Amino acid sequence: MGRVEIHADDFGESIHASRDILDCIRAGKLDSISVLSNMSCFEKCVELYREAQADFPRPVKLSVHLNLMEGSSLSDAKKLPDLTDSQGHFAISWGKLFARSHLPGSSGLKEQLKREIRAQIGAVRRAFPEIRRLRIDSHQHTHMIPIVNRAVWEVLREEGWEAEYVRDAAEPLLPFLKKPALYGTYRPVNLVKNGILNYCSLRMQKQLRREKMAPMYLWGLLMSGRMDERRVRILLPEMERYAQRRGRDLEILFHPGQVQKEEITPEFSQKEAIAFHVSEDRRTEKASVMGL
Repeated sequence: MGRVEIHADDFGESIHASRDILDCIRAGKLDSISVLSNMSCFEKCVELYREAQADFPRPVKLSVHLNLMEGSSLSDAKKLPDLTDSQGHFAISWGKLFARSHLPGSSGLKEQLKREIRAQIGAVRRAFPEIRRLRIDSHQHTHMIPIVNRAVWEVLREEGWEAEYVRDAAEPLLPFLKKPALYGTYRPVNLVKNGILNYCSLRMQKQLRREKMAPMYLWGLLMSGRMDERRVRILLPEMERYAQRRGRDLEILFHPGQVQKEEITPEFSQKEAIAFHVSEDRRTEKASVMGL
């Protein structure tokens, strides 16, 4: 253990974003990517991947990027009343899913989640039949929410799908604390997200141990959307040492794919997230990946 993996989320979010990610793969800068299957451009993005594949200097690992926050449901939206709107677009917030995890009577919601999770995993497996053992993560880390996490494991078990990896979105804070000069560069809201996801991780780690999956840390939450090369280089030695001393792999998460404004359609149903998708910060993250 102690392996470092450079990873890009959101392949399949848009044509332009996917081309950005393919640029990074062709340059030999990525070890793995996460694939969204529920955006309207998915089939075209798969075509782009296949066209570019001969130019990859080495293979990349593919993860299923479950998306319950945006895009259209792949299963029958009429059977997902708690998750989608009348257009079949996802219309539930992260906070509401988290709250429902801690309330009684959530079995109906879990069945809806399972229906959609099964459909999205199935779509990626059909598009990429070379995948033998699944890798699972999610848009906005929703798979860390207890009710979603339970749904994921139940689907894997019921379908007989073997998973080699399910992302544990646990990001250590100590390496950040050792660099006080950077304190003012972090957004406070990301510190809150870090704390919530670390809480969720405590519950998830028991399942990961049962599945004999290698323990890991994720780096890319506190600096989400702003993983610029300067700060990455400053923090990288501390992050590597921290993970290695604890016998954990380290996944460094980037969002190097920028969505163009003209690509924004109603399927980008989480309006407050659009600014993040089209942000120039994503170009900064692409430059960071290319410079590492």
